[in-house]
Amino acid sequence: MTEISIAASSIAAQAFRFMELSPPSSFQDSSPQAAAALEQYPLARDLCLEYYDWSFARKHATLAPIAAASIEYVDPLLAGQFSAPSDMIKIRSVVPEDISWRIDARRIFADVIDSLTIRYTFRIENEAVLPAVFQTAVSYELANRLAPFYVSSRTKRAQIQSNGVDALEMAKKFDGHTASEKRYDGHDYFVDWVAEATR
Repeated sequence: MTEISIAASSIAAQAFRFMELSPPSSFQDSSPQAAAALEQYPLARDLCLEYYDWSFARKHATLAPIAAASIEYVDPLLAGQFSAPSDMIKIRSVVPEDISWRIDARRIFADVIDSLTIRYTFRIENEAVLPAVFQTAVSYELANRLAPFYVSSRTKRAQIQSNGVDALEMAKKFDGHTASEKRYDGHDYFVDWVAEATR
């Protein structure tokens, strides 16, 4: 992670406010609070990114197959092997949809061998480009991870955890209005949940 001061990180500063604590001067400070924040910040951010197919963290990539010399095992049902992008947090889908695939560690197996197009959530390290509502969710997750060590009240810790869940759901709701009404996956909209669930 790029070395920044907590004063410049609104996410980290807000996490300490949620715990009703004063933020340490910087992530590189020698205090236990600073060391814990440095350790947990990227985990909190990545967990929130993994939670949902966020429009602001969405990428498409067409992957070339792994060289045969680097393949140790061939799955007879999924003969193609592709390396996941280095910034990938979570794969969301492949194109076209009827391709069979699975991911083992950082390697994607598929029933195509020439190339594979994927949609995935990528890691964002520059918090300034994150939507404000998502930054709030990450702040709560960071506070939730630090609270067991710095918040003595169980009630306060439970409140931070509950507020964090609500913040993620609010961010998800806000992100649901970032495209036209036509579905990008080509399917029709369904008017009730039963139809959607049985599609």
